[in-house]
Amino acid sequence: MKELGIKAMFKLIDIKRSSIFIAFFFCSTSLSADEGYVVNTFNGCDYFIADGTNGLYVLEWYGGHDPSEGDTIEGEIGSYGMKEVTYNGYFSGSVWVEDFLESNSAAWDEINDHCN
Repeated sequence: MKELGIKAMFKLIDIKRSSIFIAFFFCSTSLSADEGYVVNTFNGCDYFIADGTNGLYVLEWYGGHDPSEGDTIEGEIGSYGMKEVTYNGYFSGSVWVEDFLESNSAAWDEINDHCN
């Protein structure tokens, strides 16, 4: 009986260890969000340019907080598609990532394609 108690204790320790690993994994993946700041917005156009960890981002606003120049932006914007973001550490919004890793001239070409 005493042997069964020790085996159960080790099993419980393994479960706790696994739980800690899983929690750490999910926390670390959420910390990998890209960060930047809005450098250009355009009247009458939902597209804007942000500068951040992966160069310039060309993003299309899809709802939530309407970004302004100087706003910080954080989210998984280092890949294409629809993304949920946070502005100024508080306000939420949705964007379509049109492009990232852009040079200045390539970002302006994208804006000219979509806003003119």
